[in-house]
Amino acid sequence: MIDKSVLRDLVKSVIAEEVAAIREPAHPPAAQESRAAETVRIGNDADLVAFARKVLSLAGDPAKAKEIAAGRYPFRLEAAGQAAPKPASQISSGQQSLRVERGVVTETMLNKLPRGTARLVLAPGVTITPLAKDRARALGLTFERT
Repeated sequence: MIDKSVLRDLVKSVIAEEVAAIREPAHPPAAQESRAAETVRIGNDADLVAFARKVLSLAGDPAKAKEIAAGRYPFRLEAAGQAAPKPASQISSGQQSLRVERGVVTETMLNKLPRGTARLVLAPGVTITPLAKDRARALGLTFERT
């Protein structure tokens, strides 16, 4: 049988840990206030695909995934009346382009692109795998770095 004093000490330590966890904020308020809402423009299917990919890439970081799930990583839909720059997904020839903000462009990613995509606009720091370069040539895709 367990000694009552040992059991009492265990209960006290568990209660002390739980009270300390409640008193400590999980996320400092300054960090929450400093994050500005990210404005998202979704005007067509290509914009929606780009946004979904961005959320998936953000969710790759467990801390950001928890923030997104808890609603602490704010996204705001661009208001219809706001003047928006011409989207990268429109080219004068009628073909589409997509912007890749970060990460690695892979062959699998290229195979999942919407039909009609002719150009990928790559942000600084985005890398392209050799297999993706070969696949892009076969698909007739071009890359543009900004």
